[in-house]
Amino acid sequence: MGVFVYLVCLILAIPFLRFLHRFVDSNGLPRNWPFVGMTPTILLNFHRIVDKVSEIVTKSNGTILYRGIWFTNSSFLATADPQNVRYLMNTNYRAYVKGSEWRKQFDVFGEALFNSDGEEWKRQRRIFHAFLNHPQFLQSLARVLRQRLEQGLIKVLEHVSKQELVVDLQDLLVRYASDIGWILATGSNPQFLSIEFPENRFHKAMSDVLEAAFYRCIMPDSLWKLQSWLQVGLEKKRSHAWKYFDDILAEHISIQREKSNKAMASNTDEGDNFNFLKCYLTGHKVTGPTPRDSLIRDNVIHFLFASDDTYSLVLTWFFYLLAKNPMAENKIREEVKKNLSMKEAGGLQIPSCFNELNKLTYLHAAFCETLRLCPPIPFEFRTCAQQDILPSGHRVDRNMRIIIGIHAMGRMEFLWGEDCHEFKPERWITEEGKLKREAPSKFSAFLAGPRICPGKELSFFLMKATATAVLHNYKVHVTECQNIAPKNSAFYQMKNGLMVRIKNRWN
Repeated sequence: MGVFVYLVCLILAIPFLRFLHRFVDSNGLPRNWPFVGMTPTILLNFHRIVDKVSEIVTKSNGTILYRGIWFTNSSFLATADPQNVRYLMNTNYRAYVKGSEWRKQFDVFGEALFNSDGEEWKRQRRIFHAFLNHPQFLQSLARVLRQRLEQGLIKVLEHVSKQELVVDLQDLLVRYASDIGWILATGSNPQFLSIEFPENRFHKAMSDVLEAAFYRCIMPDSLWKLQSWLQVGLEKKRSHAWKYFDDILAEHISIQREKSNKAMASNTDEGDNFNFLKCYLTGHKVTGPTPRDSLIRDNVIHFLFASDDTYSLVLTWFFYLLAKNPMAENKIREEVKKNLSMKEAGGLQIPSCFNELNKLTYLHAAFCETLRLCPPIPFEFRTCAQQDILPSGHRVDRNMRIIIGIHAMGRMEFLWGEDCHEFKPERWITEEGKLKREAPSKFSAFLAGPRICPGKELSFFLMKATATAVLHNYKVHVTECQNIAPKNSAFYQMKNGLMVRIKNRWN
């Protein structure tokens, strides 16, 4: 009953708070009201919460203690101060763990690397590193990427171009990434990216999970637990997504186990079908002895999660930013033309040697700039395991939640200059024409310290290969009068997608 009472009070208070909007924030900072804390600022800016948090952190010189509703656990410390970030994620990272607060938001991922701490995290990280650097994986990656470029992405883009269709580029790129991820994770191709555009149920389920995780982070536990008990709203969608993940992974584990058993019984090799699930089920040296199915499920889901909504979202923002900066787009095309050898594929041209992608300095810089402005994960969370004091002087109590503002850090003037909101790949290139490296504590799109993303280089490789194939053959026209804004989610995806027209450059 108490939950309903305070919820009704908040709803009734919104019109009054709008009337007093000018008094809610003081010099751009949220006011700490009795009982409700700084919640009015969140409610009044819920439609642009990522940008609002970035503004608040910036005006607070990089760190602020956010006060939530009294008697709830909705308070946290938000920081985008590079000194604090380095301390939290590197110098004293053992004291700042994912912990139970993280796992309650992402419990769908179970015991995966994504959710682990301590020795279990180290063990699973070794497995991911070993798999991503295994020669057979690298061979499979090159083969799968080329096949999905030619038979998936280029084929669909050519169809869209000839039919003069308006399509959602974000959806198209997510389908493309999902196909690659599923093949490398399970050995099967769902063919989400085809001219029929079949239902991508996996991405829908993942989006529901990430949206629910975001709301769990900012709302009191009592509220989302009530919704979970009643099975309403986002919690209902999340439950359905969880069941779907369980069912689809159980099916793939069964299929792959049967294939592997038949291959072992007949003493035959499955050929070049090297994938993450197969390694687990056959006790490959990469993964070690086969664990229980639940742990296999958790880590395969994690692998698919990292493939589904990371580099595909960066590519979406990349093409959007290029559409607004045609000079940068022309520089990339000239760089591609100068440095890459191409081969014919259905009347079009795609890179013939992926090793040459390392020559594309300006393209790499453009992706760094995209990641600075539009990181796929806008916030990172940690829980303090012991009382501490940050380099900024802020006291941190045991079990306090820490939010690292990755999105905010990329837009701070004292870090990037007065032009911090502009898309300028040149800021990543030295006077000698070489790529400029920034400290992970300043540029944290891939996190920092021991928990830095193991797939960082793989992401750049996939993004470069995809971007060169698209930009060399097509012109992407972003349609006018779109509301381009991020969705309230744990990932920085466009709320309404990115509607575009695709034009073949050679016709």
